[in-house]
Amino acid sequence: MKILAIAEHFPSPYKPYHNTQFEEFVAAGHELTVAAFDRHAGPPGAPEDSAPFVRNTRYLPGTLRDLPRFLPALVGRALRHPFASLRQAARAMKYPDSLKRRLLNAWRAILLPTTAPDFCIVHNLRAVMNVQFLKLIYPKAVVTMYYHGGELPGVPLPTEAESRRAFRSVDIVFTNTEYSRRHAVSRGADPQSVVISQVGFNLNAFPDPADRNYRHDGRLNILMAGRVGEEKGFNYGLQAFKRLLDEDACDAVLRIAGDGPKAAELRKFVEDNGLTERVHFLGRVDQDRLRVEYRNADVFLLPSIPRGVWEENQACVVQEALLMRSICAVSRTGGVAESTAPEMLGYSFDIADVTGMTDSLRRLSRLAVNDLKQLGAQGRGFVERRYDIRALNREVLDIALAHRRN
Repeated sequence: MKILAIAEHFPSPYKPYHNTQFEEFVAAGHELTVAAFDRHAGPPGAPEDSAPFVRNTRYLPGTLRDLPRFLPALVGRALRHPFASLRQAARAMKYPDSLKRRLLNAWRAILLPTTAPDFCIVHNLRAVMNVQFLKLIYPKAVVTMYYHGGELPGVPLPTEAESRRAFRSVDIVFTNTEYSRRHAVSRGADPQSVVISQVGFNLNAFPDPADRNYRHDGRLNILMAGRVGEEKGFNYGLQAFKRLLDEDACDAVLRIAGDGPKAAELRKFVEDNGLTERVHFLGRVDQDRLRVEYRNADVFLLPSIPRGVWEENQACVVQEALLMRSICAVSRTGGVAESTAPEMLGYSFDIADVTGMTDSLRRLSRLAVNDLKQLGAQGRGFVERRYDIRALNREVLDIALAHRRN
């Protein structure tokens, strides 16, 4: 099958699930082309030269101001494929929009493959808004989107009309939880077009640490990881950790992996409260290092909170931590409860509830090592059963093929 995948940013250290999905498409024998509008700096989820589809990513202009940078590629494509390029540009311009956007769509269409794919998957709403013409240039392809949830704070929000139009420009909307399915429908998706299919993982990249230790050095080892922004609620996690220490409930350390706009504020809290010996900032780490951190953590703490239209959805860091047999204490926000091992939901807490979070950590600190081992095994099994990328990719393609037959 010929597959065209389009993302806002690729490669991106914040979205390793792109690499995972794309690598499995190739491993299963499909012909893959990846397009994106930009890339994120930093260590990617997989080495940049690990696969041809990464090196050969086709970049598309995000705005008309970008066109001068893309002019050589545009001219080259038009010279190599003059008739096909003209045809795709003309079709893209037929999508009803302003003249400026129709011109931009024409340039984007020229840079996309001239050989029609069988299946298109566009990751997230803002990327779909840039390629709503796909059904015009690839009329026989099944065009889908993957809706990962609302936009992060600071990202421009589309209007209700723009969201609805983008959702209705695709054949199928995949999304990863019942929570995000309802969210997609509330933003304009046709309820009949939305299918729940979780983000998957290459289980071989997470070797089972069945022999891992808990409470090494006699301490409760806690980890928070992710973008250090307001929406992740790390400030509440720090407050709960401080209370735990103030109560002298246990000997504990906290490690924070990630970087972002709230990092300086968190560091100041740590310094002001005399926690520098107990809280360690790791900064941005790659996936290999993060797996080590998960394995060394007794507890993975996810204190996320809603902000604007964004709310934690599947929270892939939770499944990653579970694969390394960490115990997860999570905020009851968005789709997180759906994506966490049921055995651990007793340690979840309400949004921004520092008291509840502290209580969860306190109770986890009192569990015997054998109880932690049992929970860790249950968490690993939960992810293995539900989040194998091989099964999930087959499911997505089977749904697309069924749609094409109908």
